[in-house]
Amino acid sequence: MTNTLPNQAKVMIGMVAVASLCPLSLGVINWHMPAWPQFALLLIAAVLTSRLKVKLPGMTSTMSGNLPVILLGVTQLGLFASLLVAVTAAIAQSFGSGKQVKPVQFLFNTCTLMNASALAYAVYHSHLLAAFGNGTALSLVAAAAAYFLANTAPVAGIIGLSESNSPFAIWHKVFLWSFPNYIIGAGLTAIASMFGTAAGMVTVGALMLVLFGVYKSYQMFVAQTEQTAPKALAMAASR
Repeated sequence: MTNTLPNQAKVMIGMVAVASLCPLSLGVINWHMPAWPQFALLLIAAVLTSRLKVKLPGMTSTMSGNLPVILLGVTQLGLFASLLVAVTAAIAQSFGSGKQVKPVQFLFNTCTLMNASALAYAVYHSHLLAAFGNGTALSLVAAAAAYFLANTAPVAGIIGLSESNSPFAIWHKVFLWSFPNYIIGAGLTAIASMFGTAAGMVTVGALMLVLFGVYKSYQMFVAQTEQTAPKALAMAASR
């Protein structure tokens, strides 16, 4: 893949990879022991939800249902543990689908998720947002928005550079398709966070069921869209 990528795309992948070293280093330096049952539960949930993937129509990228799990890691774990949840999600997204994933693709996907999670972590734990009256809710919304931008913008950029297309136009398509998923994901994270760690497996299990329902709805809608699009083009061409 590196032989077919334009130089600008290679530079961008290198920048994303180098940028991920900063939060990774900070996480290692400030490492503290997480609550292992909760940490293990989120790792398992990250694997399962990352397998709920939907291919976006007309695009080479996919959308997975791991956002609430990653945001739960951001809100309930330390920086390094939340990065490990993101890395676990990236591994589950990249492998096991029957398609060969090249090392450069895995590197880019993993580093992008790490950077997005780190930015969401920094925003959520910002003292500036916590100073507001309803700091927790505002922090979660801001963290979800930061994750959305940090996750979708590099993907749109690398697709645009690789396919000689407009990155902004691609990001606009990603925004239209994935924004509802992020809204739902942030809402589910807020609901799950209300229960804290007390409910544990029950909360994560209920979250998984809801995410599976959202995934099946998206899957059916995308399938219908792909079936009706050729018919609409054929009708337009016959006029």
